[in-house]
Amino acid sequence: MDHSTGEVVVLTGSSGFLGSRILRYLVEDEQVSEIRAVDKLIPHDNDDDVFGYKESEGKVRLYHGDLVSAESCRDAFRGADVVLHCAALVDYDYPPDVDELRLAIFALACLQAATENVIKLCIEENVPRLVHCSTTEVTLQPCFTGSIVAISIYKQESKLEVPSDSKLIFGDYAATKLRAEQIVLESHGSPLRNGAGTLSTSALRPTLMYGEGDPHLLPKILSYAKSRGGRLPRFWGTTGKQQITYVGNAAWAFIKAKDTLRETPLAIAGLPVTVTDDTVVDYLALFCEHVTDGKVRVSSWPLPLALSYLGALLFEFLSRFGLISKIQPPTSSVYAFLGSILLYNRARASIHMNYWPKYKHDEAVALAAKYYSELYAREQ
Repeated sequence: MDHSTGEVVVLTGSSGFLGSRILRYLVEDEQVSEIRAVDKLIPHDNDDDVFGYKESEGKVRLYHGDLVSAESCRDAFRGADVVLHCAALVDYDYPPDVDELRLAIFALACLQAATENVIKLCIEENVPRLVHCSTTEVTLQPCFTGSIVAISIYKQESKLEVPSDSKLIFGDYAATKLRAEQIVLESHGSPLRNGAGTLSTSALRPTLMYGEGDPHLLPKILSYAKSRGGRLPRFWGTTGKQQITYVGNAAWAFIKAKDTLRETPLAIAGLPVTVTDDTVVDYLALFCEHVTDGKVRVSSWPLPLALSYLGALLFEFLSRFGLISKIQPPTSSVYAFLGSILLYNRARASIHMNYWPKYKHDEAVALAAKYYSELYAREQ
C-alpha cells in the first residue's frame, strides 16, 4: 500500500466501546491511508474481517497483540505517523472476593505497563504523535475533608485539581488511569530514536460516555432497576448532577486531536483536554428514564446519600470476606459519583482543537435510547 498520500494510524483498543467508534471515523478520513487496529481480541472467525471492515478491500489491518508485551505489537508501530491509545480497563464493580481483588490489582498494573510500552514503542519506532484516552475521573476526589462527593462547576483543565495523595472516588482504577495520563504527558518532548524529532503527546479526558455498545455503568444501573421491577431507588439524596458524553462525540474528539497534533501541536501538546458535548446535564438515573421510554422509573422519595454510602460499604466488606456471594446494589464509589455535581468546561477542546460535537443532544439521545431500550428488554 502507498502511504505517501496519507497517514498511518495505530489504534489500540479498536474493538472497545470508544475504539470501535474511532475506527469508523478513521475509515472515512481521507487523510488516513492505513489503520492498524491493535487488539487482544480477534473479533471474527474470518481473520480477513476486521471489526466489519475487509482488510483486502480497505485500509484497516488487524494486529493481534497485547500491549503488556511490547514486542507482540512492535510491527504495528513501525513506520506509523500517530497512535491513538484507547486500550484500557474500565470496571466500576467491586471485586466480590479476595481472588478477584487480586486479579483486579493485577489488571490495573497491566494497564500502567501497557501505557509505558506504548510510549516506549513510539520512541523506538519514531512515531511522532500520541493521543491518549484518559477520563475526567482522574480529577474526582471529595470536595473537602469528610465529604464523599466531588463538585466541579465548569472548571478548566488548569483549575481541576489533580490529587497527589487524596483518595479518588473511583479508587485504584482512577488512580491507575491518573498515573497512565501522567506518564503520557511527562513523555511529551522525548527524543525519538532516529534523532529526527520529538514525541508530541496529549491526553483526552472524556466524561462518562453513553451510547450504542455501552458495556459499562449505565447498563449496570438498568440491570439493577430491572431486578427491582423497573423501579430505581433514589439512593443519592436530593443532590447530584453529572455531565455525560455521547460516545460518537467523544470519538470525534480523538480525530480532532490527531489532526491538531499534526497541524498546530503547541495548542495541546503536553496537555490534558476535557471532552464533553451538548447532552443535557441532569442526574444519571433520570437519564435512564429517558432512554428506556419510561420503563425505568426513579423513586420520588430520596434516601440520604450518607446512609446509602454506608450501606454500600457494609455490602463491600461482607462481599470481600465471602459473607455474601455477590454485590447487587451499586458500589460506594457509584453512590459517591451519583451524589456529585460534575459539569466541565470544554473551552480548550473547542478553541485549540476546533472540536464541536458531531451529534446534537436530541440525535445522540435518540440513538442511545434505541440501544438501551433493547438492552433493557433483553435483560433477564
